[in-house]
This record gives sequence, C-alpha cells and structure tokens, in this order.
Amino acid sequence: MYAFQKLPQLVDKRGKLVHNGWYSKRKNGVNSITTRVWHHSLTKLSAGGSKIESFADFHVRTNGWPEIAYHLIIDPKHVVNGKATIYYCVDISKKSYHVGNSNNIGLGICVIGDYRTDKLTDPTVHSIVDLHNALVADGIGKYDKAHNEMPGYSWKSCCVFDYNKAFKDVLDDMLPGSKQPDPVPGLYTIQEGDTFWSIALKDGKEGITVEDLIAANPGVDPSKLKVGQTIKFGAAQNSYTPKPETTKKDQSEYKYPLPSGVFKSGSANKAAVKQIQDALNAVNFKCGTADGIYGAKTKDAVTRFQKVYLPYGVDGVYGKDTKIKLQAALKSKDY
Repeated sequence: MYAFQKLPQLVDKRGKLVHNGWYSKRKNGVNSITTRVWHHSLTKLSAGGSKIESFADFHVRTNGWPEIAYHLIIDPKHVVNGKATIYYCVDISKKSYHVGNSNNIGLGICVIGDYRTDKLTDPTVHSIVDLHNALVADGIGKYDKAHNEMPGYSWKSCCVFDYNKAFKDVLDDMLPGSKQPDPVPGLYTIQEGDTFWSIALKDGKEGITVEDLIAANPGVDPSKLKVGQTIKFGAAQNSYTPKPETTKKDQSEYKYPLPSGVFKSGSANKAAVKQIQDALNAVNFKCGTADGIYGAKTKDAVTRFQKVYLPYGVDGVYGKDTKIKLQAALKSKDY
C-alpha cells in the first residue's frame, strides 16, 4: 500500500462512482507517471454540484468518458480533524482523461472549487501538502504542473492558485507557481479524451459554448472527434450564441422553425410535430415522411439526435434542451 493511501483523511471511492466501463492501464503502470497535474474544478464551492458524484455524472454521461476524470480529488467542504477529505477515485495505474495527450504520464489531482474567486482554506492547504508529501515519498511522479502548463492547454483557467504557497517543503524547481491562462487559440487540435463539452468555455469573457463549436464546425461529428483533428475554437465565439446587442431572429424567419413546448409519443399538435420532423430530416437524423405524427420513427430520430448532441438527456422527448441543440445543428448547416 502506498503512503498516500494511509492518509487518515483519504476515502477510497474506486469503483463506487457512476461509470460506463473502465479506463485502460498505463503503458508501464504507475512507472509511467512523470507529472502530478493539479486542477481545480472551476465550480464554485457554494454550488450544489461541487461534489465528486456530480463530476462523475458529468464526465461519464455528458463527456462519454468511462469513469470520472481525476485520480484524486480534495474536497474543502468535507473536513476531517482539520483537513479536507481526499477522495481516491481512479486507480493511479490507469490512464484517465484529464490532460489530453499527456494522460499516460499525468496523475490527475483536482481541488474542488473555482479559485478565480474562491479562496483556499487552511484545511484544504493541509491536505494539499499531506497528499503532495505522500506522493513524493511514494515516488509517484517527478514534477508538479498546473493544467494550463501541460502541452496544448495554456488557455485553460486551471489552475490559478499558487502552489508555491502550498508546497512548503518542496524544492522550487519542482513548482509551477501561479500562471494565468494564455488567450484562447483561434484553432484547436483535439487531444485524447477531448469533447466539445469538456473544452467549451461556458463562462468568462470568451463565452464559447458547445452550440458555438457545433455551429462553427459543420461537418464535424461531436461524438466522433479524432486525436489530431483541428477545429475552430476561439474563432467559434458567437457562431451560435448571439452577442448581447444582437437581436435573435424570430423562429418564423428560419427555414426550419421549431416549436416551443414538450412533444412526445402521441402528441396531438401535428403542425408542431411536422416542424420537428422536417428539422430532424434536414440535419440527417431521418425519421421518414414528415406526417405530423410523433410515432416510433420520430421518437427514434429524437433519441439518436440526443445521443449525439444531448447525451445527458436521452429520453426520446422533444423539449427545451433538444430544441436548443437542434437549432444549433440547423445553424451549422446554414439553415
């Protein structure tokens, strides 16, 4: 057993969180790890979703990853004897998706919180120091780097807190320090594990959404991204999301207007259902003749569409979220 596993504030959650399969082993097991990669969750400590269960749910059901992204997570909201709880979520011998093409060499450590605004608490710092010292004693990794110091991720707002203040007993040449992110690149090269959902900048001044990425990259299937593939990224800003001063067109002005409301098997509004069917056929999620009947073929087409564009909301029912994604898909084809 490793020294880090003996820390009194550590809770073993391996295999106990939502998953859809398992990550593969590193090429040379734990010996592959050269870098301890530090993240923060970019979710405010006050948010209800700032917990490991929510992270696992998002990573598996939305990003489509086999398990939660991080090997170890420090939770400032759960304190044991003056130290933040450390959750051991993914076995360190596995290559999890947290740092793209460096996944095989990187150990993913996440501190819950958005440290652009949140502040590190003393219990959190104590656990950062304890975990770091234990990993060094175990010989797991040689270097410490923030997420935005890894190849291809200099634009990430992660991490932004100063590890020089946390790693009190470590040589300066092992420390990354606090580094502000670089400007978002116009183009981006897909790395291992990347999805539109994981790289979209949903907040901050850039405001690049999944819908923007879909609209700016017609012909790119979000469910089939390939490592090395180049997409529009910074250049995608406002491709779908209108600028604040831009007035959004009324639905009646679009080639394929979409209805508001909820529609499902048996829905009686034939005109509205026909609009949904026309739109699905236009973006190649074929449902047969647009006859205004929400039957098995239409439900199947909506389900297939959701599996690609709304993987966390697959139910075969057309509602607000499906409408938003369908609008984005239509815009990506200039409809």
